[in-house]
Amino acid sequence: MNNPKMQELKQWLKDTGKLIRRLKIQHKENQRKGKNDWKEQGYLDRLRWEYRNRHIAYSELRGRTREQIEPTLKEDTPKPDEDWIADIKEEVEAARVEEDAA
Repeated sequence: MNNPKMQELKQWLKDTGKLIRRLKIQHKENQRKGKNDWKEQGYLDRLRWEYRNRHIAYSELRGRTREQIEPTLKEDTPKPDEDWIADIKEEVEAARVEEDAA
């Protein structure tokens, strides 16, 4: 019962996590050199936002509660995109149903 959509989501999370870490280091080095690029920061913020939402969806599909996923959430942290999380979960569940039917 290896759901290809679930595996695809897991791989995306792994690859994007590595990319975010690399970009974060690069961005900090550029800031120290005085080369602050707002486009670079915007891209990094977008990746972080997308990663967070996909991570929540992946974790909930694996049976985790929101409190387990984000236990130290601060009050000023932006809310995740619940509609997009639901869409991701529906897509993975649909692939799971198709696989079970086959």
